[in-house]
Amino acid sequence: MEETVRAFLAGHHPRGRRGIDAIAPTDNLWRAVDSLNLLLLVEYIEEKFAIRVAPIDFAPQNFSTIASIVTFVTARAS
Repeated sequence: MEETVRAFLAGHHPRGRRGIDAIAPTDNLWRAVDSLNLLLLVEYIEEKFAIRVAPIDFAPQNFSTIASIVTFVTARAS
């Protein structure tokens, strides 16, 4: 799942895959990825994993790092 998130973000990052590969799983994405691309990521996650992300779920504890995204999606998809 981490690779799926990274691949999506790489397609939207100005430096592509190199830019995303420089981000550790626990680095703050909100400093490296603009807010529009984070919203696009939420839409992608909803479609890819057939889950619903409520507005209240789009919060730092769920979407600030790649690791937190993986944890959130894993819990929601179960």
